[in-house]
Amino acid sequence: MDVSVISPAIWKRALEVFGDERKVERWFATPLSELDGRTPEAVLERDPNADAVSAILDRIDYGVFS
Repeated sequence: MDVSVISPAIWKRALEVFGDERKVERWFATPLSELDGRTPEAVLERDPNADAVSAILDRIDYGVFS
């Protein structure tokens, strides 16, 4: 995983949500239907501050999974 494509703010938010770096890395490498089957990492490669990734992290944190 190339963490250089992830902004420090998004990485920190993911750590807050998942609580463990391994879980964060796994999540960033998992294709998500909300991102049209792309991984959060792939989305962030194009836009390091992608709002879509932040929004998904917020929904997970608040217990909204769909």
